[in-house]
Amino acid sequence: MMLELYKKMYATLVGRVDQSISDLLNIAIQGPCGRDQVLKAAEELRQALAEDMYLDGTEDAGQAVD
Repeated sequence: MMLELYKKMYATLVGRVDQSISDLLNIAIQGPCGRDQVLKAAEELRQALAEDMYLDGTEDAGQAVD
């Protein structure tokens, strides 16, 4: 049961980081970017890594991933 929870948590983390990387690539393709765009991407990555569900590992947190 815990293995499935960790798999879901990992998949969610990877998805959010992948989306942030895609956003950064789009910013780079568009040319010069503004400070706000970079800060937004950085904040999205920070939030993905700081999610409570990764830190407490409770069953309730795993259900939030579905």
